[in-house]
Amino acid sequence: MKRIILTTFLLFSFLTYMNAQEPQKSRKERRAEKQEKRMEEVEKLLKSKEFLFNATHALPMGGGSIYLNYSYDVEVKGDTVNSYLPFYGVAYRLDYGGRDAGFDFTEPAEEYNMEDEENGYRVEFEIDKGMDNLNYTFHISELGYATLNVISTNRQAISYYGRIEAPEEE
Repeated sequence: MKRIILTTFLLFSFLTYMNAQEPQKSRKERRAEKQEKRMEEVEKLLKSKEFLFNATHALPMGGGSIYLNYSYDVEVKGDTVNSYLPFYGVAYRLDYGGRDAGFDFTEPAEEYNMEDEENGYRVEFEIDKGMDNLNYTFHISELGYATLNVISTNRQAISYYGRIEAPEEE
């Protein structure tokens, strides 16, 4: 019995010693690897023209930042844009019976343009929505944090802050 306990103890000690000898990555190295992976993911999403912008804050022209506690987003899939964003500000003209105060639509995007910037990317496209023409401009950092500027012919300009993610699979 003593032999079994001694053998088990020695085996456990040996395995613990061998595990301790493996080099452990520092917190800084793990963080750098994680950021590198995220940067590659963001670039891949933007080049494939398939990404999801999750808005967390709205910044209207006439006021301060508004925290968005619901899931407002803009999904880009190829040439189609599915936008569900609130609007805060002055609307100069709306369609008759226009109850959708926000930017809530699914429309094809025109003139999709992606450019590299100093520390990220700029993605820009236009949407022709009947009597309203919209210009969506994303300024995206390498890690996926983004600012969306929406310029409309019938409303005040508005900005949104959020993050770029992979679109949800259906």
